[in-house]
Amino acid sequence: MPIVGGLDIHRKQITFDYLDTVTGQVRRGQIAPADREHLRAWLARFSDPDDVAFAVEGCTGWRYVAEELAAAGVAAHLAEPADTAFARGRKRHAKTDKTDCRHLRTLLAEGRLPECWIPPGHILECRALLETYHDLRAEHTAWVQRIHAVLFHQGAPQLGEGALRSEPGPTVGISTIVARLETTAEPALIGRNAMPVTSGEYPSVCCR
Repeated sequence: MPIVGGLDIHRKQITFDYLDTVTGQVRRGQIAPADREHLRAWLARFSDPDDVAFAVEGCTGWRYVAEELAAAGVAAHLAEPADTAFARGRKRHAKTDKTDCRHLRTLLAEGRLPECWIPPGHILECRALLETYHDLRAEHTAWVQRIHAVLFHQGAPQLGEGALRSEPGPTVGISTIVARLETTAEPALIGRNAMPVTSGEYPSVCCR
């Protein structure tokens, strides 16, 4: 490739470093803010994108960067973070965005970049959906455990299996919790948790 470079992604900016192997000229700088619109406008500078390749580390934000590179006709290479850091060797200088870009560009130019597979769009969508479902299940489990801990802390009767998984919605489960607290908790605690609950409202309880 006549032009090879590296992109270092951050929330506020994308740092770039690319080399024109024909002229030997190196260009460095930043794209800010870091979003699709500004990245797309920056990529327009390359008149012949088929001869351009960029390496980007597989960290947060890599997906939209890789998609914009592909849409512009630029070859996108996704670097595996751990192996990329290992290829740096013993760190002798401070790690900065500029050195990260240069490191990616050097590995790509020398054919030593530890690459990851970039899945097609529908695979990425399925992966994102499954990851979101997994996160929601983890949060649900954490809240169920917290509710059981609060009830136990107050000496309330234990909830039965499935008490927090009522089909009509969360209001039924919350009403059950409040009723259990009313039988054992202190008056001040009852008053704080026995407020009317509507759909979408959740009482805040804490375990001291």
